[in-house]
Amino acid sequence: MNTFSSITNHLFQPSYTRYHNPIILCDFDGTISVKDVTDTLLSQFGQDGCDELEELWVSGKIGSQECMSKQIALMDASLEELNQALEKIEIDSSFKSFIKYTEKKHIPVHVVSDGLDYAIQFVLKRHGIKHLPIYANKLMHDNHRSWRLEFPYANKDCIKQSGNCKCNHVKQQQHFPQILYVGDGTSDFCVSHHVDLVFAKDKLINYCEKNNIKHTAIVNFADVTEALKQAEQSLIPVMMVK
Repeated sequence: MNTFSSITNHLFQPSYTRYHNPIILCDFDGTISVKDVTDTLLSQFGQDGCDELEELWVSGKIGSQECMSKQIALMDASLEELNQALEKIEIDSSFKSFIKYTEKKHIPVHVVSDGLDYAIQFVLKRHGIKHLPIYANKLMHDNHRSWRLEFPYANKDCIKQSGNCKCNHVKQQQHFPQILYVGDGTSDFCVSHHVDLVFAKDKLINYCEKNNIKHTAIVNFADVTEALKQAEQSLIPVMMVK
């Protein structure tokens, strides 16, 4: 039996002492990153069976945790090949400016993803972003060509059977006066019901509209930054310390 090991370093988990400001939770794939990283890797390295698993997930016959676990197990790639693919992943061009603004205003930002922790960390680091807390599924490697996932943030009661229960993460942030969320797709639907305001892209816009969820439609993180700046002046919809 191959011994799998985590290929991530210890992620920075700061302890915030100021709770006057909101916290912002951000999805990664398609929100921070331009493309869905997991889909990109599976399209390059996934073996026969990945598409069938995707169809089972889309039809609701299996949860995302089961789908991703089995898909990643079908991935055939060396670490070097994986890194070469990740080097081509681009992020929202306005995300770094957004992070600089939130750091200046002491607004914590967490990446909350049902994707791959190593991929997220690699892509952000390549773009000069090294210290964001990342909550995602743990990618494990056998030091050859096989991969698997561990799910440190799974919740047996998760309605969507996700690998990373984003709703559970929201529950753990109740000491903040407001919780804001930035997302774009299906993995963000459930959590959108449990936050104070959603900054929504793409499919998430329609979902929020149909379900009467308080949201602001955005194109990119420049729109989020601008909304926060306006809120700083009016104190609506979020409160911030100047």
